Amino acid sequence: MADSAAMAASTHPVAEVLRRRRAEGSLPRARRDGHRVALVIEGGGMRGVVSAGMTAAIERLGLTDCFDVVVGSSAGALNGAGLLGGVAASGPGVYCGPLASRRFINPLRLLVGRPALDVRYVLDHASSNLDPNRHDRTIESLIDFACVAVDVETAQPRTFSGMRTKDELWAVLLASARMPLIGGAPVRIDGRRYIDGALAAGIPLPAALEQGATHVLVLQTRPYGVPRSTGSRVGDVLIERHLQRLNPALLDLWRERIPSYERLVDDIRRRSLHPEAEGPHVLGLRPPEGTPVVRQIERRPAVLAEASEAAERLVEDALGGPPGEELRVQATG
Repeated sequence: MADSAAMAASTHPVAEVLRRRRAEGSLPRARRDGHRVALVIEGGGMRGVVSAGMTAAIERLGLTDCFDVVVGSSAGALNGAGLLGGVAASGPGVYCGPLASRRFINPLRLLVGRPALDVRYVLDHASSNLDPNRHDRTIESLIDFACVAVDVETAQPRTFSGMRTKDELWAVLLASARMPLIGGAPVRIDGRRYIDGALAAGIPLPAALEQGATHVLVLQTRPYGVPRSTGSRVGDVLIERHLQRLNPALLDLWRERIPSYERLVDDIRRRSLHPEAEGPHVLGLRPPEGTPVVRQIERRPAVLAEASEAAERLVEDALGGPPGEELRVQATG
């Protein structure tokens, strides 16, 4: 990264607010600075291991309470729930272990009409470091939590927030992560059908701004210089047929997803390098150029572990140091 980009990021307004809040021990719903700081988490199937590593570092660095709202879509929503549930440190291990198994990912299930990805398995999973009570802590957190899913009937994104029960939380998380075709049938909430939020909001920055955020830290999972790409031609055709059956209007979202994503990435990069005086202020963190890209259905534990470890180091380098110390921040550039 160019020295000028690093210098610009070191004084970025988002970095300054995080630095100040951590130093002061500022707590949610007891702020003095008048800001609303959001954490936005990108999804991407198993590429969520990257944002899992990032949220693990945020938790370890004591930065969780510096945020007022966490917004995620798809795997980013699952990782956001883990952060608010106090189990972000266990997230990378879950991706590298249980989620790298055929119990979670098995494309052969499509042949018998079952989803290839079983997200309910993620929500049900428990271990010594990932207790069932984490969902209650997510709901009870003083930090607002918002998830983005796509309404099948309107072909528009919808932001869910204010979940009050475990069942409500699970329904929203399932909807946000219900990838077209391989994830199974749409999730019904209050009589309406919803699918993967990443279809319209792979990086749900607009939802955070609609939530009134004045400062936003964006965790991006694709390395710098790696554009969003299509899958195999056969896979794309099958997904288009699936969306056509659900609602033909969804095809426009599907076909526009790459250019709209790239426009948003360019906007995040611009805001990161050249923050506007009035805000809202946006700072993006993403793996550097040359970092290996994790596939949506990656199952190799070594690849997943390497990606999560690199992501943790990225956030530690960017936001680490004891309270009050100057943050060493690298913006996307």
